Amino acid sequence: MREAQELFEAAEVDVIVVATGAGWQAERLMDEGMPFECLVDPEAALYRALDIGRVGWGEWLRPTTIRRYVAAFRRGGRQGRITGDWRRLSGVVLLDPARRVRWIHRSDGVGDYPSVTELRTAIGAD
Repeated sequence: MREAQELFEAAEVDVIVVATGAGWQAERLMDEGMPFECLVDPEAALYRALDIGRVGWGEWLRPTTIRRYVAAFRRGGRQGRITGDWRRLSGVVLLDPARRVRWIHRSDGVGDYPSVTELRTAIGAD
């Protein structure tokens, strides 16, 4: 998402990051330069409402999962101790001003995020 920050700004799109972790982690991310507002959903209500799943146990054995995890670790992807639902998959949702879902990417595995190209298309920047 950070890689698409300029795209979001040019398209006048506001981004909010929501996670199941702890409030201190959201504050730390913003203090360390996260360009988006970070919120915490400890009960995963938003995830359930958007039908964003959880990592199955077999997912941890996939080579792509291991590669993505190692790459995230090298980039400094860990935010301290694990809190929240560590098996929760990620998703990216675009809402219109009336808060209706206009586009959604539900991850099918650990580290599965939409590309900047996909985001450009989703917000109509192409």
